[in-house]
Amino acid sequence: MRTWAKDKQSNALIVAHHGQIVLEEYWNGMTAETLANGRAMTRSMAPLLLGFAVTEGRVSLEDPIGHYVMEWAEDPRGQITVKQLAQNVSGLKLPERKPASVVYGNRFMCLAYCGDVNRAALEFELVDPPGTVFNGADQNMQILGMVVEAAMGQPLEQILSERVWKPIGARDATFQLDRPGGKARVMCCMRAGPRDWMRLGQMVLNNGRWGDQQVVPREWIEMMATPSEVNPNHGMGLWFGTPYDPLRTYYTGQPGVIPMSEPYLVDDVRIIEGGGFRVLYMSPSQDLVIFRHGPGVPDWDGAFLVNTALRGLRAEGEQ
Repeated sequence: MRTWAKDKQSNALIVAHHGQIVLEEYWNGMTAETLANGRAMTRSMAPLLLGFAVTEGRVSLEDPIGHYVMEWAEDPRGQITVKQLAQNVSGLKLPERKPASVVYGNRFMCLAYCGDVNRAALEFELVDPPGTVFNGADQNMQILGMVVEAAMGQPLEQILSERVWKPIGARDATFQLDRPGGKARVMCCMRAGPRDWMRLGQMVLNNGRWGDQQVVPREWIEMMATPSEVNPNHGMGLWFGTPYDPLRTYYTGQPGVIPMSEPYLVDDVRIIEGGGFRVLYMSPSQDLVIFRHGPGVPDWDGAFLVNTALRGLRAEGEQ
């Protein structure tokens, strides 16, 4: 695993089994103290924190988001439900992938760089009936963050710090703000220590439990880990390795971006995934968590790390 990960230009590889780190390697200047940019792994934070609003009765999954996003209170897009938004089946138009050099009308780049990220997220049209088409669109999670903040009355980064990060013993993560003192970009680029990403994975693997504390309600983690009716490989903030897809896609009708040479050896792999194959793999049945951080590479294999670890565990069990 070490050699493979290094050859794939990884910055970090950490493996934990039964809650104990059994492998930890860093390359390219990254250390255990580095704040590692999770890129689109960040998109799992809004669905995770939505759980507090739902289980505390502040939000219903069937509520129209116009109840919380005042800009859409009288807009047809306000009828998208909280659940549809969280499952990435909102029906909102995908951001156009224009070159970074194209500034005018580049709504994708505006989500990443404009000084009012919430306004940028609200500028996308409804192009499909909600609940019918899966697309992991950036604006879905940004708008979901708006719903959570409206329901909880706190900034998303504060909720994460107080309700999750501190209870699991992690250093505070840092969000990219759209301007000084502004709003967090919820769809990208949260930075956290490599071991803290692992803590997050261990907590999710344990159905929201950390030690003797139930940090996130168990029923909510189970909800996140329930596949949507539209995409069996995705729930709310979590991807799934089963059913096997040799080239899993983020966007309906577009080329797949996660190549896999073979199915996972267990059928309960949960995944928090970001751009460039930054990824947390979790298998509750095997009590296994793997974190890989690094850039994208053309010969990536999304099955290798998990299955190599599982084969090693099986070999140890046979001795």
